[in-house]
Amino acid sequence: MTVQLKPLPADRFDAWREDVKQRLVVRSQESGMRVGADAIDFAETFLHELLPQGYATTTTSVFTIVDGSSELGTIWLGVSAGRVYVIDLGIAAATTAEQREGLFSALRRVADEAEVARISVALFPQDAEGHALIGDRGFSIASIQMVLEPLPVRELTPLVEVVPMTDERFQSFVEHSEAAFADDLVASGRYAREDAAAESRRQMRLELPQGLATPGQELFTASVDGAEVGYLWLGMRRRDGRPHAFVLDIEVAEDQRRLGYGRALMHAAEREARRLGADSLGLHVFGFNTGAIELYESLGYRRVEETFLLDL
Repeated sequence: MTVQLKPLPADRFDAWREDVKQRLVVRSQESGMRVGADAIDFAETFLHELLPQGYATTTTSVFTIVDGSSELGTIWLGVSAGRVYVIDLGIAAATTAEQREGLFSALRRVADEAEVARISVALFPQDAEGHALIGDRGFSIASIQMVLEPLPVRELTPLVEVVPMTDERFQSFVEHSEAAFADDLVASGRYAREDAAAESRRQMRLELPQGLATPGQELFTASVDGAEVGYLWLGMRRRDGRPHAFVLDIEVAEDQRRLGYGRALMHAAEREARRLGADSLGLHVFGFNTGAIELYESLGYRRVEETFLLDL
């Protein structure tokens, strides 16, 4: 019998919500995406924001996955921005290839009915059933969250010098960074060209409401022998109650690339993070940026969450 998706009964909603919360907490902590109480706080906030009216919320849908007389688990879906999002997949036991094929076909039917042409899935590395579901179906990695923890001690002579960004340099930085991030949003497939600029501007304003004076935001220019070769932007966060630095933007000037300055800037990020009291560094990288991914992994960063995208 074909695998079917059936709406979750109302009397099971509370138990399902608790299962999702526990799944998010455990997977976040096991992957290292969030640790300690951070994972619990995130799970509660996530569920509150996506299910503001509880079972009556209409912006997402929860289904049981049924194969004949057997229930395989649950799947939580959202439809937005031209795609179906798999928000959570809760499978009780290992599925067969035939069952996964049936579930994927059911997902495609949801996309067809919603008249969207993409499926998006965010997975932690240890989510075996999720990876099995999307495996060999043409999904590409849209984005990756990475963490370096603890910060390594490297006995290196700095190749680049980083100094706090000036007010004058900040103005051109904002213009360039917004445009570059918009281009990346388009290249990643996450946004259409007409929406990418607005989203990039929104995120810039969110992170820097007071411009260069915004507390917790550290912006630097990098130079070699007095000539600027790039810039670095660190946002200070909290990770299980401790200072944590996040690389919000980093770039080597186009005419200064392939000279080792990218690696040197990442080393500078480690030094600045430690100076600011952090013992961990996080970052986000788009899946198409394979050179940057290779660099980060060679420095010891590990993948803690990946988002996959399929064009139907």
